[in-house]
Amino acid sequence: MPTTAIAPSRAPICSTLTVLPDPLARTALAWAGDPHGVPADIRDLRCTLQHHTTGHHYAMVNAVADNSAVWTRWPHDGTPDSLLVLPDCPATHPEHGHCCEYEGHPGGHTWQLHDPWNPTTSR
Repeated sequence: MPTTAIAPSRAPICSTLTVLPDPLARTALAWAGDPHGVPADIRDLRCTLQHHTTGHHYAMVNAVADNSAVWTRWPHDGTPDSLLVLPDCPATHPEHGHCCEYEGHPGGHTWQLHDPWNPTTSR
């Protein structure tokens, strides 16, 4: 009997891939208090915002405190050229916990989106 894929009822994440340049990766590691970290461990990134066709892509690089993280952004036709320390999104859900985006992010919160790379959110 053939199986039929069911489309998720939630909006998809963007998932646009990028590579963080080594100088930015080293800076992000230093800001996080990990100057001996390996840049290659944090170079491969993807946009986790709700799917979009305008504006910048955003990806979290690493955490720097309990309520903020280092993020990078890049235009649709470019690569990351800066780092930003942004506060965490304060939204929470009783079953799914905290949103994993930055404060003021466009689109849905992480529990409202379908992420095919994360099996815990694709149900």
